[in-house]
Amino acid sequence: MSGGVPGSGEPSTRRSRRSDPEPAPRALATRADVARLAGVSSAVVSYVVNDGPRPVAAETRARVLQAMDQLGYVPNASARNLRRGSTQTLGLVVADSQNPFFGQYTFELVKAAERQGKQLLIADSREDAAREADIVDNLVAQQVDGLLFTSAFARVDRSRSLRLAGIPTVLIDCPGPVVGRRTVGSDAGGAAEMLVRHLVEHGRTRIGLVIGHRGFGDPDPREHGWRLALRSAGLPDGPIVRVPFTREGGFAGAQALLESADVDAIFASNDIQGVGALLALQQRGVRVPDDVAVVSFDGTEESRFCWPPLTAARQRIPDLAATALELLGTPDTEAGTHVSLPTDLVRRRSCGCGVAEPDPGVAAELQLPDGEDAGDGGSASAAVAT
Repeated sequence: MSGGVPGSGEPSTRRSRRSDPEPAPRALATRADVARLAGVSSAVVSYVVNDGPRPVAAETRARVLQAMDQLGYVPNASARNLRRGSTQTLGLVVADSQNPFFGQYTFELVKAAERQGKQLLIADSREDAAREADIVDNLVAQQVDGLLFTSAFARVDRSRSLRLAGIPTVLIDCPGPVVGRRTVGSDAGGAAEMLVRHLVEHGRTRIGLVIGHRGFGDPDPREHGWRLALRSAGLPDGPIVRVPFTREGGFAGAQALLESADVDAIFASNDIQGVGALLALQQRGVRVPDDVAVVSFDGTEESRFCWPPLTAARQRIPDLAATALELLGTPDTEAGTHVSLPTDLVRRRSCGCGVAEPDPGVAAELQLPDGEDAGDGGSASAAVAT
């Protein structure tokens, strides 16, 4: 049975109730509106918004700020940046944000940028060339004042937009100079030598290396430092396993060393590989450090809170971040300049150090967990090569 409109004899149609029209968007307040309400000139409003260049009396400033609040006035950042010739923003492209080292490094870069009155725009390329190119193009379009890359082999030359914009760049986490680029990094080769020498001092003679397929170059300076230290001690090259720079990689690498070689120590090329190696050794019933000692490169917070805590070559991340921002802020620095910072040997339980409980007062003063000793790691001065 079909229905109809009562009294019309016509079929009914379902009609939706017409909603009330949306209110028209509120017009944005302008600087002139603020000036009229505050009873000042537009120039005075500009001085308040930009904190200069001319001083404004406290009472007048308060009146302008009250008018801005009342009108909901929001300064046009784009226009202000255009006048300044700067957006006060920097871009940071990391390769693996899941690595605790990059997390700590990013945190220090954010703090260093804030000290300069700048903000950091952060993106993760996930070690993918196409993604990296898209990220760079996007950051260039946002008119960042500079770009930081956490890979010595970032494909910045492939970005046409970056070349045309002429934005300064710095490669960080870079162990050595790169032709035509300004770079900052730790002395990874020296750190590897320091760690292996420390293991030799503990009487270890069969020291294996767990390292990734793509790291700081070919050969990776950590591998070169490992070999150099072994040969300097009159020891043969130890076994080497190449696995991803991940916890899973470290786990698999330690398993491979246990199955194919007789090792009494493992040097992991970063902390998360070291953490993975510790788990593999513990699952096999291998005592650390009694049977096998373990050391790592990076010295992140993760190395402090695994068991046993990892002896590590600690990178000076706050100093690296400050140096990277300083280099980025001096674009006239010669291309090819590299700033290298030393690392610090942090002795913990995984190598055999720190088994005896330290003096509680010393541990409290240094703010170190039990069994940790911030050892000397070489000269504190930076070496600059051009």
